[in-house]
Amino acid sequence: DYDKENLIKCIILCEFHATAGPRISAQVPENYINKELFDIFHRYVIPKVQLQRSFVSVSLFGKKILGYPVKIDDKQYARNAFYFNICFVFHPTTRTIGFEPVVRKLTEYLLSLELSSKLLSQQNNEKKSEYLRELLTKVRNDINRNQVCLLQDDSTIVPLCVTRNYREPIVVKPYDALVLTEEFYKYVRAQWDLTTSRIVPYVDGFSHVSRIAAAADVAIELVQECVKHLVLLGVAIIVPVFQYSNVYRPTPKLSQLAKCPALQQKAIQKCSKSIIKQAKVRDIFRMFAQMAHGATLGELCVRFNPLAMNINEKNTVLFGLMEGLIRRVDKYPITVSKNLFTDSDEDLTSGNGCSKALLYEKNKTLNNSKFVKTIYSGQDSFDEICCTVGLSCQQLEEHLSRDKNVIVLLK
Repeated sequence: DYDKENLIKCIILCEFHATAGPRISAQVPENYINKELFDIFHRYVIPKVQLQRSFVSVSLFGKKILGYPVKIDDKQYARNAFYFNICFVFHPTTRTIGFEPVVRKLTEYLLSLELSSKLLSQQNNEKKSEYLRELLTKVRNDINRNQVCLLQDDSTIVPLCVTRNYREPIVVKPYDALVLTEEFYKYVRAQWDLTTSRIVPYVDGFSHVSRIAAAADVAIELVQECVKHLVLLGVAIIVPVFQYSNVYRPTPKLSQLAKCPALQQKAIQKCSKSIIKQAKVRDIFRMFAQMAHGATLGELCVRFNPLAMNINEKNTVLFGLMEGLIRRVDKYPITVSKNLFTDSDEDLTSGNGCSKALLYEKNKTLNNSKFVKTIYSGQDSFDEICCTVGLSCQQLEEHLSRDKNVIVLLK
């Protein structure tokens, strides 16, 4: 829950008027920022061209102002351009980085309205002025109340969401799998955007992003952006794709499974084969603990026979990854000698001793995959290679096992 310091105190629309110069053309609530104060900081919120489409944050006189200035070049405007900036005003100690996606998306939304109907530049029109004030009031009230606001224009819905736990930029790779948390289902379906609605039926915690994109018939770039958005909202988690050839390791957090009754109950619920045939915490803990010896999941299943212990091994691995009880050990093949696949004497390493880029391709004319001039740099994991060339992990391992000049690093 947000406290008073995290509330949006005011939203203002700043513009550079052709005759009046910098001014506030709209703000909610009214008169929160007076003219004297605006005259002091207007040069920062309506900056030079070099700072257009960049986040600008200013702290002064007990207020913190966050904006995203935009310039529209068009001969129909008085000076062949229109400058505007939608600014959020906060308490001076507010951490505003989580509001940046909201400010940028709201700015892009208003930009589209300006290009289509001149909503921002014609504030002398009473109808447009009233519509803008109502829109800004809705944004401020909904964000302060729920940290989410849905703007609807005909059939288009634009979701504005505050990222409560803003972290480092998230990289979503084509071979990453996605699992939705319980928090996701607290959002009503009307709050989903079009891409989310298309991909959700195919998100099961085991399908990777490339497969989800193909099944949903959505461009992979859109799926990656959607996944990134869901992770930032805290309603989804990226996990390694499930394979029986994977190697896992327990983390120090595993000890909590032996101490925390709530986590134990959750483990039984998530890892059991069915509601009737429930697993025992002891068996679940023992299976996680045995992962410390470097065996693949398939070898562990042969050794323990999880089916006989009423354990669903796929859901158990997924539960362990989501709770941080285990982690996947990645495999990286690396070439350790020269001239492996050609008759020339060309050195497979560059002048500085680093391996050249990975050069593998799939011969699409054959039923079986064929590697051509394959040089493994040690920087590409099994998942990335398999996803790129369309091989299964087993096929890749069989290929590498026949090549005495390649070793596999575990990390």
